[in-house]
Amino acid sequence: MRKKAARYRFWLLALAGLLIHETALAASDCWKAPAPQCRDADLKWADLRDAKLDGADFESADLEHANLRGASLKGANFKGARMSHASLQQADLRVANLDGADLAYAHLDAANLERASLKGTRLVKADLKLADLEGADLEGASLKNADLSGADLENAQLQAADLEGAHLGMANLKKANLAGAKLENARFHGALIKGAVWTDGRTCGIGSIGLCK
Repeated sequence: MRKKAARYRFWLLALAGLLIHETALAASDCWKAPAPQCRDADLKWADLRDAKLDGADFESADLEHANLRGASLKGANFKGARMSHASLQQADLRVANLDGADLAYAHLDAANLERASLKGTRLVKADLKLADLEGADLEGASLKNADLSGADLENAQLQAADLEGAHLGMANLKKANLAGAKLENARFHGALIKGAVWTDGRTCGIGSIGLCK
């Protein structure tokens, strides 16, 4: 009986490995092209570490659990993409379009999202420690319980964003726009808030560190 169960587990693992391999092959069909066109593609668990994918089109693609660590994705289109649990540490996402994408639980620590568009993006419990979000558009984004410790959010647009329970310790929020944002239980210890537009529309003055004054 034990031998039969062991054989069954072996075949299950083999089938899982085959499915992952087939997913990787499917990924290569689009992302290796000179101008990657991966719209609606199934790229779950794809290994795209350090790939050069500037300007690629991943709109509505499924990139759950995909590994894009260190990838160059400048100007790429991820509008409406499913990217929960994806690894994007140190990825270059400058001016990328991530509007409406699902990045819940994604790893974006030390990623460059300068001037990226993340309108309505779901970033629940995402890891954005030390991420560069300078000038990024996060209007209406959900950042509930996200870790933005040490992140650069200078000039970021956070109007109506949900930052409930978010970690913003030592973050740079100078001149950020937080009008209408939800900040219940958000932590701002040591955060720079000078010149930011606060939830009630007032501008935070000199000496606003951890608290809008």
